[in-house]
Amino acid sequence: MEGTNRRKMTEEKYLIGLDLGTSAVKGVLMSANGAVIAKEKAQTDYITGEGGIIEFDAEAFYLLTADVIRCLAKALPQGASLAGLSMVTASGNLLLADNFGKPIINAVSWMDTRAEDEAQTVFGALNTAEIHQITGWPFLNIFPLAQLCWLKCHRPEMLQQAAKICMSTDYINFRLTGEWGIDPSTATTFYLQDQKTAAWHRPYLEKLGIPVGKLPPIGESGTVLGRITPAAAAQTGLPAGTPVVLGSFDHPGAARGSGVFDEGQLLLSCGTSWVGFYPLRDRDTAVRQELLTDPFLQKEGLWGAMFSLGGISNYVEKYIHRYLSASPERYREFDRLAASSQTGANGLLINPLRYNGRDELSNQSKADIARAVMEGTVFLLRERIERLKNAGMRADTVNMVGGPSETAPWPQIIADVLGSMVSVVNGSCAGAVGAAIFAGLGTGIYKSERDAFNKMDFEKRVIIPDIQAHEDYDRIYCRFADRYLLC
Repeated sequence: MEGTNRRKMTEEKYLIGLDLGTSAVKGVLMSANGAVIAKEKAQTDYITGEGGIIEFDAEAFYLLTADVIRCLAKALPQGASLAGLSMVTASGNLLLADNFGKPIINAVSWMDTRAEDEAQTVFGALNTAEIHQITGWPFLNIFPLAQLCWLKCHRPEMLQQAAKICMSTDYINFRLTGEWGIDPSTATTFYLQDQKTAAWHRPYLEKLGIPVGKLPPIGESGTVLGRITPAAAAQTGLPAGTPVVLGSFDHPGAARGSGVFDEGQLLLSCGTSWVGFYPLRDRDTAVRQELLTDPFLQKEGLWGAMFSLGGISNYVEKYIHRYLSASPERYREFDRLAASSQTGANGLLINPLRYNGRDELSNQSKADIARAVMEGTVFLLRERIERLKNAGMRADTVNMVGGPSETAPWPQIIADVLGSMVSVVNGSCAGAVGAAIFAGLGTGIYKSERDAFNKMDFEKRVIIPDIQAHEDYDRIYCRFADRYLLC
């Protein structure tokens, strides 16, 4: 029997999926039937400076990613082969490279806030509605469009010197394959793509003075970009020639990895930012609601519409560090304390996004602070969900992914505040599983995302709302809304 199982493992096809997140690079080694054989995670490092500068060393980021791949490759069963690799990413990190693909600046993080009025200087009076309609995202004075405007105003020689203007995702793919390329989902975060045609929008390039040849070619998600080069093979432990497949932005990747494919489904993707992701047939609805729009399942006519509590985990971290714990185990302590308090945190209300650094909670218990921070985060989610429901966007089912989905009491608080069952499929590795699905699409293992998910046997955990807690939260939410949301 043992020999039979070993033979099945070697005959099974395996895939590597990577999730290049803001705070960490995560990866899974997965069999074609959905068995996650190994998981790996490595924290990312940033370089900060005055004036809102947040950068990172692109070469160090590549080597970190290569180390994650190497660890996953070592977990491949003896005699088994790897079919392919793909990645989903928290993209929007600008990078300039020379003719040899070597970075000439640090990668500029999407969190970088140095840009001020440079976009207006380059584009004149910004038509933000036009930007949203063309690119799919409402204009934010971060991300590559704003960063490119900053460079044009302050370091124009760098734009001239650059042979390739790309993002960190494209650089990782280039280092692995020697090929430049980007998918339409990731390209959305560049703000330079006409999302409906999946082509670079030349009027914006002309304003910036960027020839289209300096940008990576746009290819379809789930198609092979290239193959692992001998140099990348030595760095990653993968066989040279292994296919590398174009993926997507991270939240639509997590939707694929958790089975969120239809209108009426809502994915709560909880990472550095907490994002609500809705599959939607009418793109104009997403644009009217000022949502981030993704070219999700275009062959089926489905877009992805996203709202974001941008960087909210950074605010939660501030509360934890100031009031609860600064130890390496502080998040476990955070969960334990929140679970030890009761519904409503004994009357304490906290909007995590209103953190001001003043020591105004010193008389409150740690347990109530932890609970109120969790509840406040979920109240902010509820406000956005209810607003979109009033605009006709249904949320008949709720799926939760990301690190908090594998803790307590976060999922129960979400179920109780929303009054909805919450399903957890693939939890913290849903994005990486979605990337593995892309790898299977590109290598012909699956016909479609739905085909892939239906062929897999993933464990599903369902959290049922407590009726009394939901009634209590209805009253508490009204107090929270009166204090924080209606002013």
